[in-house]
Amino acid sequence: MSIRVERADLPAEIVKRGAGFLLTSIMDSRPHAAHLQIEVAVEGDQVEIRTPAGRTSRANCDMQPSVTMLWPATSEGDHSLIVDGEARLDGDSHVIVTVLNAILHRPAPPANP
Repeated sequence: MSIRVERADLPAEIVKRGAGFLLTSIMDSRPHAAHLQIEVAVEGDQVEIRTPAGRTSRANCDMQPSVTMLWPATSEGDHSLIVDGEARLDGDSHVIVTVLNAILHRPAPPANP
């Protein structure tokens, strides 16, 4: 089950969760995940996430700007936060993601032994 996160509520959700994963891919669709520190900013009705990123993440964002960010559930009853956005490079070390959509997603049920 997914619950839409309103843009006005998203900055607080991100700050509460701290570091998250930036998921990128390149043209041949190989995925790349990086665990990164996050800064969030609001300008008008836009939410932007700024993060220092490594060479592979920056190169992937430059070639394929559609990205996903993930904050996994950390406790029972908690939901994962999943954010889709468009990335752009900011200088030599940072990526800025403009948020397009955000949801809270329930964790998978425990596996049967």
